[in-house]
Amino acid sequence: MPSDDVEGFADPWEHARLLSDRGRNDALLGLLSRRAPGARVLEIGAGTGLLSCVAARMGAARVLAVEPTERVHDAARLVAVNGLGDIVYVRQGMVEDLPPEPVDLAFSELLNADPFTEGILPAMDAARAWLAPGGYASPSRLRIWMAPVRAVPSASETDVARAEMTRFGEAVGIDVETVLEAVDPSGMYRYLDEVGPLAGPPQVIWDIALGDGWRPPEACTRRLKVAPGETAGGVVVWFEAEIEPGVWLDNGPGGGGHWGQLVCGWSDAPPPGDLDVLVEVEEDELTVRPVVTCFPCADEPRRLTSAEVATDQALAEAALRLSRPEPFDASALVREGRR
Repeated sequence: MPSDDVEGFADPWEHARLLSDRGRNDALLGLLSRRAPGARVLEIGAGTGLLSCVAARMGAARVLAVEPTERVHDAARLVAVNGLGDIVYVRQGMVEDLPPEPVDLAFSELLNADPFTEGILPAMDAARAWLAPGGYASPSRLRIWMAPVRAVPSASETDVARAEMTRFGEAVGIDVETVLEAVDPSGMYRYLDEVGPLAGPPQVIWDIALGDGWRPPEACTRRLKVAPGETAGGVVVWFEAEIEPGVWLDNGPGGGGHWGQLVCGWSDAPPPGDLDVLVEVEEDELTVRPVVTCFPCADEPRRLTSAEVATDQALAEAALRLSRPEPFDASALVREGRR
């Protein structure tokens, strides 16, 4: 991601939203409580510097807080106010552009409902060059899930708009065909939302070992199972990120959190039955639209063999019982004298 594309992530509202997410916060606090004491730590995308300062308070030997946006000035102020300038060093820039220093823990939270848009892939690739022998990079793994959803607002709004324009024309005797053509939102509409019931079981589209240089193909297709009696009005996309072995952070449907899910809705629902979709990634933005002919994704990363095609209800139920971290008990730090 070019450095001039990241300033949108400096929006104070975005930081307020992510810092309001207790599940996210507990996962990262748990990671730091286990891995920061005595360690050399790199935080990629440090934002306001809060987690870098937490790592220092938890006993990190040295912390490098890297932040490309104007929030870097907030991070520097936080470090100074808390007297942590001899432990936490703030650097402005992209981690990909900085000379590596040996660290024991490199971590980031460049997660987004649109899974690649914050540059998690190149950032975690770059993090590997910083790791000392035995070091750990978090997250280490990223799964991208997808499932069909029922009629979404983009489709219902389109239907209502067509009906209203037709009503106007009939009421006063105007041929509105040109208006219908001019405002026809054919194709796909992307937005973030907390989706309702799925129209079929989810499947893993990509299971990515972060840091190994993999990039998504520009375009490929998948076949999604649609449950009997359901019609897909779009597709919902979400992620799971492995923060530590067996500890996953996710924005799956019904899981709460601040992210919501990425929804790709269509103005015209495809015919009933299983659904072939075109998955495209352009400039780190993921889009999904229905297609007629299915050709498989190439250059796949390593992933679960059971996720090649998700057709049974057991996998659907497992996908919605994601392994979420336990709430973090901050009082333990007080009892141990590490705060």
